[in-house]
Amino acid sequence: MTRAGWVLLVCMAACAPSRQPTAAKAPTLEQRPREPQSLATAPPLVWAELDAATFARAHAEKRFLVIDGSAEWCHWCHVMETTTYHDPDVRKVLDARFIAVKVDVDTRPDFQERYQDWGWPATVLMTPEGKEIGKYKGYLAPERFIEILTAVSDAGGIETGKGQGASAGAGRSATLDAAGLASVEAMAKSQLETFWDPEQGSWGHAQKVPLYWDNAWVLTRARAGDGEARRRALLTLDRQRGIVDPIWGGICQYSTDGDWLHPHYEKLMTYEAGAIDNYAAAYALTRDAAWLRTARAVRGFVDAFLTGPDGGFYATMDADLNAHDPGKPFVAGHEYYAKSDAERRALGIPRVDTNEYGRENGLAISAYVTLWEASGDATVLESAKRAAARVLSTHATDRGGITHAAGDDGRVLYLADNAAFGFALARLHEATRDPQPLEAARRIGDFIVRELADPDGGFYASTPDTNAVGVFAVRRKPFEDNVMAVRLLARLAHLLPSDAYRSAIARALAVVGTREAIEDRGRMLGDLLLALDETRTVR
Repeated sequence: MTRAGWVLLVCMAACAPSRQPTAAKAPTLEQRPREPQSLATAPPLVWAELDAATFARAHAEKRFLVIDGSAEWCHWCHVMETTTYHDPDVRKVLDARFIAVKVDVDTRPDFQERYQDWGWPATVLMTPEGKEIGKYKGYLAPERFIEILTAVSDAGGIETGKGQGASAGAGRSATLDAAGLASVEAMAKSQLETFWDPEQGSWGHAQKVPLYWDNAWVLTRARAGDGEARRRALLTLDRQRGIVDPIWGGICQYSTDGDWLHPHYEKLMTYEAGAIDNYAAAYALTRDAAWLRTARAVRGFVDAFLTGPDGGFYATMDADLNAHDPGKPFVAGHEYYAKSDAERRALGIPRVDTNEYGRENGLAISAYVTLWEASGDATVLESAKRAAARVLSTHATDRGGITHAAGDDGRVLYLADNAAFGFALARLHEATRDPQPLEAARRIGDFIVRELADPDGGFYASTPDTNAVGVFAVRRKPFEDNVMAVRLLARLAHLLPSDAYRSAIARALAVVGTREAIEDRGRMLGDLLLALDETRTVR
């Protein structure tokens, strides 16, 4: 298919964020991307970096910043760059008053966490001082983008967006007693219940997403003898198989149209790991070999396409073929994944992001441990151990924590990477009784408590960044990563009793357990409910 044919397709909805999926309305026919006109008279658009030097340049040149938050695997990010940012009328407005900044959200956990609710692509407009002017979700057609840019330019930076984004809530010195924790649990269960879809399974209706933490929690209820939880878990996992690639085995990020029949084809390690964990747990619950076959199919995809030569796990596979290579014919995901294995390989393999991120490796290792516990397959456990060794050899720092990616300078370390990878190390210890993973997990736990804990409660998303400007200098306490930190510390406190761990857990739960934080989280509360269960083992 030619690129012209691609941009005129009746395409799927704008790409959902990789960490917290939100329903995205598909553009109308009038909003579909148009073929870019010739830009022979204009130089190529040169993207700036999101750093202090770019803000300083914007200040000196009296320009605004327009930030394109995109993911390398994201279909609609490809569309917007090709058709909107390279539209000649858009370029006139950009060149006059703006500096265009591109952020690969997978490389910047701080940006990803802050703007994930705006989907990918997320468009953020800022002043040279780093103040938000406006935030816009998903694909923007050239005409709409020009309206936004012109309004900001003419108004001189009038506030058009909303707030600074959501986090887990303000810190507080209080902790929750047993009654308070029970109240948090009841509130989370009640809210999750409102999202249950009895027809298609899972939680939420417009957009069907493999909500792996919700699935994991319901499976724990099923293992405890809850018959309704068992029915819901198995219904969800059965319907969810509709977005598992029948050829290669990977699970897609989500499906549109309120069912499991219209997948968005990007393959993210977060979702691959979640699927392996869930289907392995379903097999452990039922001993039905069909669930194990699905877990192994997804594992087969990870082993074949998302595993590096040294054992580390890669981040993502693109939704489309040749989206990053204009010299080759573009093939949209719905066309590519309808082909056979031989036909796909003849065309080429969609781009794989070969970064080995700490968070993604942690989730994959934990999932492999679950699969080993269910199946007894020694090769699965060896893969988990090899990945852990790889990350420890390439990401570890002398501060106890790990970097986001191999080769990072270690100046800023992120809670998301450390909580997920530390959790995986604790899971490896539980599976093997090897003291070395436990010691590495302890170092990470101590780092989190020492450098990321707010004395008033909760954990910051990262260590301080002295080069950050404006809103990026404001440290946040993200719900999802705080919950994962609680889960890691709960395991450590069970194995290595510590007042410091217990205190940090109690203060973090008081932050994520507010009504505001829970309501803001919507249908994604399984991780909190798992954390509440796991803290009951703390000594």
